[in-house]
Amino acid sequence: MKRIIDNWVHIPGLHCGSVTLRDVMTHYGYNWSEAMCFGIGGGLGFYYSIRDDISPSHMIFVRGPLMETTFLSLVNKETSWKHAGSDVIDTIKTYINENVPVIIQTDIYYLEYYNSNTHFPGHIVSVWGYDDESKTMFVADNHLEGLKKVPYADFRDGMASKDLSNPLNNNFMEVKLDKPIENLEDLIPRAIRENARKMLQGSSGGRGESGVHKIKLWSEDLPNWKDVSDWKWCSRFGYQVIKKRGVGGAGFRWIYRDFLNEAQEIVPLIKDLDLSNKMNNIGGKWSDIALLLKDISEKESPEAGLLSLASKKAYELWELETEFYSTVIEKIEAS
Repeated sequence: MKRIIDNWVHIPGLHCGSVTLRDVMTHYGYNWSEAMCFGIGGGLGFYYSIRDDISPSHMIFVRGPLMETTFLSLVNKETSWKHAGSDVIDTIKTYINENVPVIIQTDIYYLEYYNSNTHFPGHIVSVWGYDDESKTMFVADNHLEGLKKVPYADFRDGMASKDLSNPLNNNFMEVKLDKPIENLEDLIPRAIRENARKMLQGSSGGRGESGVHKIKLWSEDLPNWKDVSDWKWCSRFGYQVIKKRGVGGAGFRWIYRDFLNEAQEIVPLIKDLDLSNKMNNIGGKWSDIALLLKDISEKESPEAGLLSLASKKAYELWELETEFYSTVIEKIEAS
């Protein structure tokens, strides 16, 4: 049997999670931009982990945890990741047969169209169909056009990836919008405050704890990278996750700026507080530190002076982001 959901949607974009949310929302008739979906989901975050059993041993990530579930909980109903068993293919096919798209977490290592030698678990794609004859699932994936075929075996392996950086457990969510969505005038302030709260108070996800305090920890530890055996890869990976890997060039901060630009036309207080310009400035400084990390990674040996400069730049980011989120909590009320 072959089945593809009627009126499936895929509009290529920047980031896997926000593209996937935009696709399913468009499928249900809500033509929100990718930036709007990212902002409603509260996509900003920061992780810093130090582990001897993986490489890079000193690893940063710049997106917040649980963006997809936060988004769907705000726009529809309380939502969390479900965990399929060994029958993951049959489980997802059940929803496809009901014309309901499914969001999954996978590992790009198992997606042959990426041809990747590196594990990257937690990658988000939407599932829109299957074909039993060819034993493939049809998925929509971030910047790539159309639907991609993923063999059943690779589909299972990707969803069950046990890579230590972010072990997966057949995580999926069916997306069925079954009640009217609130006006954006009400949703936007709630979403902005919730992201600010998580950044100031901290929140946890598959990669550990996220929050501005982790930026400060990173700043304090950067000078110690001169004594880390894989300092080159730590620096290069940091550059990549801030500048390259579907993050809009500035650790998602410019995607959030674009959200604020749209949002201020709906909620004028955002413009009064100059939040978009402030986030644009923050994004510029994330871009700067990324380029510095790239420079560090290309040196023959770790240079203490450059690592000290990176530390100062990270500390400034901690100050700026703390001020930004504190302003949000103080000035923006949510119903």
